[in-house]
Amino acid sequence: MSQKSQNRVDEVNRYYEPVGKIGKATGSLFWIIAGVSLFIPYAKAEIEIKIQPLFICLVLIYFCLSQFSRFYLLPKAERKRRQQLLSNSFGAPLSHDRTALYYNNEYTPNIVRLGANTMENSFFSKEVAGQMLFPKRIITFAYMIIWIFLFALPECKPETLMWITQLVFSTEIFIQWLTLELLRSSYKDTYDALHSLFLNGIDDESPKVIATILDFFTAYEVAKHSAGFLLSSKVFFKLNEELTQRWKQIREDLNMK
Repeated sequence: MSQKSQNRVDEVNRYYEPVGKIGKATGSLFWIIAGVSLFIPYAKAEIEIKIQPLFICLVLIYFCLSQFSRFYLLPKAERKRRQQLLSNSFGAPLSHDRTALYYNNEYTPNIVRLGANTMENSFFSKEVAGQMLFPKRIITFAYMIIWIFLFALPECKPETLMWITQLVFSTEIFIQWLTLELLRSSYKDTYDALHSLFLNGIDDESPKVIATILDFFTAYEVAKHSAGFLLSSKVFFKLNEELTQRWKQIREDLNMK
C-alpha cells in the first residue's frame, strides 16, 4: 500500500475518484440543506412556500448521490481493489488493471503473501483513519457541547432544538465519527492479529495459518464494505513517507521477506 517511488502504478485508484468527488459534493449539499432547513421555520409564509420545493429538490439530490456512491461506486471500487490484492497475493490476474510497487514484501505468491499484504493494508488504513479521527473528534465534541448548551437554554425555540439535533446526529457529524472510530478499531484488530501471527512464525502449509489469514483478510474486507466509508487520499499521501519507513522497520523486526 505504500508509495515507494515515482514508478509506482495504481490503475485501480481511478475507480475511487468518482467516489471522492461525490463525497465532496454531498458534503457541500449537506451544509446547504442544513442552512435552508434552519432558515425555513423563521421565514415569512410566502417565502417559505417558495423555498420548500428547493429544499425538497436538494434533499432528493443529496439522497440519490449519496446512495449511488455508497451502494454502487464504492463497492465497485472496493471489488477492483480486492481483485488487485488477490492477484498480487496469488500471482493470478483477476482484472486488466495494472499495479506496481503497491505492496512492500517479497514473498512468493501464496497464502503468506496474502497475509502480508492484508497486514500492510490494515497498518496503513488504521494509521490514516487515526489521523482523520483527530479533527473528527474535536468537531463532534464541539457540536455535542453546543447541542447540550442549547437544550439548557429555556428561551431556545423548539425549531432550533430540532435543527441542531438533526445536525449533530446526522451522517456528516456523529454517525461519520462513530463509523470512523469503529472502522479504525477493526483495522487495528486485523493488524494486531496478523502481527502476532508473523511474530510467532508462519507456516504456509499449516491449515490453521491458512484459515487464520483468510479469516482476517475477510474481516478487513467486511469492515470496509460495512462502513461504506472512503479514507482520505490527502491524509494518506501526507503520511505515506513516514508510514512506509515504519512499515519497513516492522518487516525487519518480524523478519518478513
